[in-house]
Amino acid sequence: MIDMIWMDAGAYMGRGVKTEYSETVEQNYGPENKRECPCDTCPMMQQCLDNGTECSAMRNWCSKGDFADKDLMRLVRAMA
Repeated sequence: MIDMIWMDAGAYMGRGVKTEYSETVEQNYGPENKRECPCDTCPMMQQCLDNGTECSAMRNWCSKGDFADKDLMRLVRAMA
């Protein structure tokens, strides 16, 4: 029974392994948000920073990249 598969990447000179001997670095810029951060224009931004809270708009923006305008300053809770 084979319980381990071993590969000698040096024998293949990096072929088949995308980044082992790559001359360029692959950049990952993260997800593209549909809208800007809701906190940028929110009048409660400083209060949320001081208290460590976030509203429904911020939670939705962090998870989906978008939020509804009605969610601004709504359902304010402690950050998870």
